[in-house]
Amino acid sequence: MYYDMHSHILPEMDDGSKSVEMSLEIIEKLRAQDVKNICFTPHFYTNEESLESFVERRQKSLDKLLPHIPADVNICVGAEVYVTRYLFNNKDISDVCYGGSKFILCEFSFSSHFSEHTMDYFNRLRGNYGLQPVLTHIERYENLMSSEGLVQDLCDEDILIQTNVGAFRHFGQKRKLLKYIKRGYIDIVGTDCHNLSRGNPDEYSKTIELVREKCGQEAIDRFIEVSEEIFTPLKR
Repeated sequence: MYYDMHSHILPEMDDGSKSVEMSLEIIEKLRAQDVKNICFTPHFYTNEESLESFVERRQKSLDKLLPHIPADVNICVGAEVYVTRYLFNNKDISDVCYGGSKFILCEFSFSSHFSEHTMDYFNRLRGNYGLQPVLTHIERYENLMSSEGLVQDLCDEDILIQTNVGAFRHFGQKRKLLKYIKRGYIDIVGTDCHNLSRGNPDEYSKTIELVREKCGQEAIDRFIEVSEEIFTPLKR
């Protein structure tokens, strides 16, 4: 079974799924591709909403969807956390980590240079909270896609890196992402699915086959191995 480590499937939560029905249709499309481990990672904009408010809204959305999720689909609840200084006003941020684990999916401004300021945020997440940062959709950051040295620096700092399966539709990005996968820089994949067209869930199996063809089965095995370490199934 495969893992979708980044999605916006929770209904009426953010700019993702607008209904329980849409959420279930997305889940079924993933399930048909043997993606039966799905992380719900709605946007948490730390500069716009308190952690308590976000967690409360997320639980209400989950309560609507949970009774309808197929029994053979495992889910993990987390967030795509837009990291700003406001996040660090909280004593405990485990509620927005993957399944309450030590892994936290982090988003930054797409124009970020991943300078000392950004690295300080990573260091505070690790030092203040004992968390393992996971950088979301590497392809969105122009400076990382144009500088392998920066990506290597992140990996040297043990920052895990996620990519979206839909990014492989774009020729320039595809070549660079495959190169990064071969170098061992990319650890997990996700659909970043918002609906049936944005972050198309049907892209998952196509991307897995492309990576298997170009990078070998060992690359797929690595995605699964790291995902297994991060994924904390919700008890139902």
